[in-house]
Amino acid sequence: MPKMVVLTDSETATGFRLAGVEVRETTADEAQSLLNEVILSDSYGLVVVDEGLIPDPHLSSERAMRGRSLPVLLSVPGLGAAFGEEADATAYMKRLVRDAIGFDVRME
Repeated sequence: MPKMVVLTDSETATGFRLAGVEVRETTADEAQSLLNEVILSDSYGLVVVDEGLIPDPHLSSERAMRGRSLPVLLSVPGLGAAFGEEADATAYMKRLVRDAIGFDVRME
């Protein structure tokens, strides 16, 4: 049975692991070769790719995907894209928590 895997950076990987998803950590320099390896393994039905590592995984993997219907490649924005490179990640996360539960949580 085909599985799902997420290709992302080490910082974002923890969140996916906590959700119970198989993760392959990589860097931008190694992401394309890892993606091709995953495609050619025939073990995965869905490959989620962090856009911060490979901006257009469909285009960059045309050769590896030639003649294949699986895996489905799903491009998702990385955490950096969600709040911007210059923004404060802590403020972004606080806003997410406040919106989800209705009040701020402060841990010291």
